[in-house]
Amino acid sequence: MYNWQEIIDEFLLDIQVKGYAEQTVYNYRLKLKNIKDYFQSKNIEIDRITKRDVKQWVMFLQNDGKQASTINVTVNRLSKLLDYMVDEEYIEVNPSSRVGRLKTQKKIIYPLNDDEIKQMLAICKNHKFKQIAQRNVVLFSMMLECGLRISEVTNLKNEDILENQIIVRNSKNNKDRALAITPILKKQMLKYNRIKRNLRKDKDCEYYFLSFHGGGLDCKSIFEMMKHIKKQMTIRNVVRFSGHTLRHTYAHMQMRNGMDIYTLSKNMGHSSVTMTQNYLQTLKSDDFVKESIKYSTLQNLR
Repeated sequence: MYNWQEIIDEFLLDIQVKGYAEQTVYNYRLKLKNIKDYFQSKNIEIDRITKRDVKQWVMFLQNDGKQASTINVTVNRLSKLLDYMVDEEYIEVNPSSRVGRLKTQKKIIYPLNDDEIKQMLAICKNHKFKQIAQRNVVLFSMMLECGLRISEVTNLKNEDILENQIIVRNSKNNKDRALAITPILKKQMLKYNRIKRNLRKDKDCEYYFLSFHGGGLDCKSIFEMMKHIKKQMTIRNVVRFSGHTLRHTYAHMQMRNGMDIYTLSKNMGHSSVTMTQNYLQTLKSDDFVKESIKYSTLQNLR
């Protein structure tokens, strides 16, 4: 009989050794804790899980109001853990591998429009503390100019900022990538760097984006920051203001401005162009609506 927490700790150490990103390991830890709590509440040991147990757990998640996509991700986390146990010969088969994944409906994602982007940056600029205002302008400008994930923003270090490039290390697909610093972003970064130097003369922090107290930012801080900014914005109801939406906004803007899909795929850190194509299929924007109206059947009757 194996102990849930011991196996989880062993698995987390294994994926760390394999070079999984820090944020990915953190996400696994959270999901696996919830999984462990459920099965332990049912007195089911980790090496005694059956296909039926997994199906009942999926039904529990459905009844709890979880979306199909969320459930699939959670089941995949358990499956990875059980695959590890098979590899280590702790169990013979992975019972979750024989449980089909739920059918998901692709949600339409609306990127920010030009006016909403301007609002967001203006709100950032008006923060009462000058250093926080400039930091936020650079942070959100960088997400819009480079398509960074929130986890990638928090992991950026001073050594990753070069003269005309940003190096993104240990990203989601375990591939480093280089992103261009555009002139408009460069200008804002120079201002932020100057403020940082003046405030932190005798103190040093390896992270590029600093909290009010001088340490590195974490993802939760940025989530809270975005909630506060959204309250001050006049934003369309269809737009979900999040880090993922900013990333979609980046993709939309790059395609609108003429970037080829291969370059976009590389910039976003996708594992393949197909992934980028799937990503773009969910996007709908004001441009899409205007273009569709132009080709209206009834408006163009002769």
